[in-house]
Amino acid sequence: APDPNTVMIITNKKASYFLDALSYSCSYVVEKSLVDKYGAHFTDHLNEGGGGAGPFKVSEYTHGKQIVFVPNPNYYGPKPQLTKLVYPFYNKADSMYAAYQAGQVDLTGILSANLAEAKKLPNNQYHQVPQLWINYYTMNYLVKPFDNIKIRQAFELAIDKDLIAHSVWKDIVIPTNHIVPQGMPGYNPNLTDPEGVASTKGDPAKAKALFQQGLQEEGWTSLAQIPTIKLTYPGGSQDQDNEVAALTQMWQNTLGISVKANPEDFNKLLLDMAAAANNPKGLQFWNTSWSADYPDPQDWTTLQFDKGAPNNTMNYGQNSTTEAAQQQQVQQQLEAADVNPDQYGRLRAYNQAEQLLVNDVAWLPVNQVTRSQVVKPYVKGLVFNSSGFTPPDDWGAIYIAAH
Repeated sequence: APDPNTVMIITNKKASYFLDALSYSCSYVVEKSLVDKYGAHFTDHLNEGGGGAGPFKVSEYTHGKQIVFVPNPNYYGPKPQLTKLVYPFYNKADSMYAAYQAGQVDLTGILSANLAEAKKLPNNQYHQVPQLWINYYTMNYLVKPFDNIKIRQAFELAIDKDLIAHSVWKDIVIPTNHIVPQGMPGYNPNLTDPEGVASTKGDPAKAKALFQQGLQEEGWTSLAQIPTIKLTYPGGSQDQDNEVAALTQMWQNTLGISVKANPEDFNKLLLDMAAAANNPKGLQFWNTSWSADYPDPQDWTTLQFDKGAPNNTMNYGQNSTTEAAQQQQVQQQLEAADVNPDQYGRLRAYNQAEQLLVNDVAWLPVNQVTRSQVVKPYVKGLVFNSSGFTPPDDWGAIYIAAH
């Protein structure tokens, strides 16, 4: 390295997204001596000198209870005005909201059950911020009937995402047709649903027509000939149960098709999703979500849909559908965008690829998550963003006003 403040990294391939990828937590600097001494438990000892290369360092950590930060005198950027940051851990979000009401914490997230009350708090305490987080459904290209693009498109256009956002989620989510979320570099405001449908309310007439075309292509003359459709999703959330119930009712009403809801333990679902890759006997139809690792559209495109990508468990591109050749061209387009040094050019390429992915229903996006939170009015200088993190240099402008 040319000087003590410079780190040199040589990549084994061109990657125009590399600097953005460094914002992900796996790139954070840790104190090697702590890892050598404590191994996998080094995080329990961060107060011994390895807890922070940013504006704060760890002064106290009580496992399962709280972590306390104090200013880091060695930080090169703006110095924090706060003399201490305390992050208590709560097992339940409603417990933290109760602590907020009691004046024990200055900031907390909000559950839908507390939403109406939180919105009424004085002095603009309530904030709703879109997050880089998409809830979506996806279909296995190797399993009928979802190897037929018209049937996939029919399922997409039969959904009224506006109604789901309002009636199920009480408007704490944003209905979306996008893979790359609002707030992410490369977001395309001109993207449409299949068949050029711009609305997030769907298009039942087009859905019905596409569904009938798909049935004819498969040689099915009655709904009874369609294989049983089972939708697997993470159980344990009443809101998610309600969303799936709303979706299955929409498909029943518009397409006349019955979809069996299959709630499953989240950890088992993760294993089943991974097992669907290259597997015509794997999961047929499932629900999951993705939140940004780093602020680059590569994280939402190539990482999800490229050949061999760990998240391409729906088998996009590597299947025997009539669209497979075009899908492989999209994969090549994404790989070219990943190494394109022209930032505007690569963002245009991701936009084009995303539209083709949406047309193909590689994902069936339903909503973009927002973070609903409350903050005490005496907390000044705090700016919320779509990543949910406060940039290191922002801490110099944050302070507690007299109250």
